[in-house]
Amino acid sequence: MRLLLLTFGFGVLSSSIPVFNMEAFLALVYSQTEQRGAFELALVGSVGQNLGKLVWYYASLGAIDLRFVRRRASSPKRQAQLERWRGQVEGRPVRSGLLNFVSAAIGFPPFFVMAVLAGMLRMNVVVFVVTGIAGRTLFFLALLLGVGLVVR
Repeated sequence: MRLLLLTFGFGVLSSSIPVFNMEAFLALVYSQTEQRGAFELALVGSVGQNLGKLVWYYASLGAIDLRFVRRRASSPKRQAQLERWRGQVEGRPVRSGLLNFVSAAIGFPPFFVMAVLAGMLRMNVVVFVVTGIAGRTLFFLALLLGVGLVVR
């Protein structure tokens, strides 16, 4: 149980501070313990990361006032880009959910960027969280299965 709480907490921390690498953490934990399965660690790490990404989602939505986010988004170039993206995903939960899932699962566009973009585009928060958890869990599971092949 302590290992899962640590994994969850590290997930939250790593979602906002890039120095704390979740992939390296999970690989190390999984290679050093027989207590937890790959899916369990991947899911808990994913939930932790997605909870942390909600801070960025709400910050870009404007619910949390972060000046540097507002400043970066206020340039005419950024506003034009946002309008293009908004036209692609607004009112299209399947398309926005798929984009978020792909971002979480393969890292392109980077999931951090997607969290900010999702808030700015007013993506449905449930779609953001569910597709993010599914994508990140898949990403982490693939990583851990690879580690398992090498280590075990």
